[in-house]
Amino acid sequence: MRVQYRYNPSVVGFTPQVVARWVPIFGFWGGALGLGALFFLEPIPRVRNVILQKIPVLGSYWDRPVDPNDSPF
Repeated sequence: MRVQYRYNPSVVGFTPQVVARWVPIFGFWGGALGLGALFFLEPIPRVRNVILQKIPVLGSYWDRPVDPNDSPF
């Protein structure tokens, strides 16, 4: 009987099979944390104007015009 060696690539102990199993899980939690942070930062005007108003269907929800009486200009 002859011993056959097979190359099993790994980086710091993570094989491609382990990475393929964990990527969807981390992707889901990363997306959930990103959306949570986005809505947590909603009161900041720059986040509202640059990110949230660019959403195609829901962007008008975050459009908050300034009353001309309140505008300093």
